[in-house]
Amino acid sequence: MAVIRTTVLPRARRVWRIYTRMRTAILFLFAIAGLVVVGSFVPQQDTSAQSKVDAFQNAHPAVINLFQHMGLPLTEVFVSPVFLTVCGLLYGSLGACVLRRARALIRRVRRHHPRTSQFWGEWGSWSFHASFFVLLIAVLFGKLTGFQGLVEVTEGTVFSDSRGGYDQLQEGLLYNGDHSNVQMRLNSFHATYQPNGVAADYVSNVTLIDHGKEVQTADIRVNDPMSYNGVSYYQQDYGWAPHIVVTNTAGTVVFDGYIQMLPGATKAVGAGVLKVPDFGLKVPGNPQSVQMGAAISVFPDAHPTAALRADGSLDTNATQYVPGGEEARFPVVELKVYMGDLGLTRGPQNVNVLDTQNMVTLSQSGDPVPVVMGGTDTLPVFINGKEETFTVSFPDLRQFSLLMVKRDDGVPLVYVSFVMIMFGLLTKLYARPLLERRERNQREGGGDVEVTGKSATPEPVGAGAAPD
Repeated sequence: MAVIRTTVLPRARRVWRIYTRMRTAILFLFAIAGLVVVGSFVPQQDTSAQSKVDAFQNAHPAVINLFQHMGLPLTEVFVSPVFLTVCGLLYGSLGACVLRRARALIRRVRRHHPRTSQFWGEWGSWSFHASFFVLLIAVLFGKLTGFQGLVEVTEGTVFSDSRGGYDQLQEGLLYNGDHSNVQMRLNSFHATYQPNGVAADYVSNVTLIDHGKEVQTADIRVNDPMSYNGVSYYQQDYGWAPHIVVTNTAGTVVFDGYIQMLPGATKAVGAGVLKVPDFGLKVPGNPQSVQMGAAISVFPDAHPTAALRADGSLDTNATQYVPGGEEARFPVVELKVYMGDLGLTRGPQNVNVLDTQNMVTLSQSGDPVPVVMGGTDTLPVFINGKEETFTVSFPDLRQFSLLMVKRDDGVPLVYVSFVMIMFGLLTKLYARPLLERRERNQREGGGDVEVTGKSATPEPVGAGAAPD
């Protein structure tokens, strides 16, 4: 027991004093800022396009594994053990500091201590520290009572704020599930590019429709969202959506729509999947209809290149295409077409994955079939030795916009925390020095400082909170 009293307890008190000092909290704050920077540059699960998350993981497997073992999954920074631990340490340190200062301030008020510069400086310091807890409450309240969803909207189409309208949706534990059903139409999307081909700016022009009435039209840019009735719309990303029309062997249109492509490392190429379960082709002796699928690549700025045969010789009757820039100058789609069973009855499928387990490719060489925008390609399919033909057309190319839709009822508390931060900083950095200068001038002039009807005398060190 003597060892505990003389060695352990003094060391524990010293560690506690260091831990609860503002300097320590600032170190934790810098650590959080560093993690936030990492989470800002690395695509994050459930907040970034899944294609970007997958592309980053595929491009940096060694880095991903290294940080995963360190408790910091790079694509899930804000829910990682490291981030949560640092946040816990920060708020523990701040909490002890806030409580200590609050007790000291309450004692001063109850004992009617004079309202000196030191008194107002302590109030400013306490307000600054306490604002972080108000901010934490705001974040938790917003997460618990709101929702956040990702949706890809193609130009000219409409999205509805409902549970079934989102590609990804996260609802808070206390959210009542009552979505507004407000519709949003993407009127147009436009991107501008720098000389090196990188997007300089991209903007979605949208119109909100509430109960059939157009209520708001605005441009949405990165860091420039649109809000309506507590719901905010943020620009996240964009991609290409080629218009594909498929006509079967009987001349019936079996698919006519826009397919949203997953972007690659750049917007110069996109990849997607076409599934036509109702192709309308019967094989004698097989009760199940033949289904069609295709793996699609889109090049908005395709560059033609010479085609090579399997033996390496030049094929002057064929043309291949390679991706060029990111702007739509000469759009081309390439399709690798399959026939057979799409596997839709084997359970849920990812819309961006084509199950070719029970399918065969139509191309003997395995090369994809290119279709220039505005063109149509006729493809053969052999049924019992008889050749039938169907067509694939590429009428036009549009863009889609990836939007994050968010309801956060904790925003008013965020503003409260901002006011507290500004009050604390202004009081600590400006008001206190002005009051100190006034007190010093009055002392040098030989008079007492009168504040709230009492003379200001120097306060004992024990009257205030422990200095940082």
